[in-house]
Amino acid sequence: MEKISKIYSLIQPLRTDPMLDFDERDLFSLIENAGFGEIHLELHADMTSVPAAKWETVLRIAANPRVPTLEEAMKQALTDEEIEKLTNHLRPMVEAGQGTGKRAAAYLWAQKVCS
Repeated sequence: MEKISKIYSLIQPLRTDPMLDFDERDLFSLIENAGFGEIHLELHADMTSVPAAKWETVLRIAANPRVPTLEEAMKQALTDEEIEKLTNHLRPMVEAGQGTGKRAAAYLWAQKVCS
């Protein structure tokens, strides 16, 4: 998995990529500095069990438009033998719904202050 993680890190570095290098405080400040008042922000963060899924589906879904699918990353980073070994390891867990997933969403609404 380290070789695959490196593919994603090169494309979308956690500390500098504009899709990932901000948090809810930054979002709040940006809206405030843009002249909005009555700002409301709700943050929802969840860690849940991952439901069982078809392996082929998991292979072909990208986390966002900027990154490759798992299948694409595997083909780019691994040999055929490594792909087979990783598939044999991960596929049963994916299809059995073993593991956890994390996600977060920020809901922001504000009113523009008119002078």
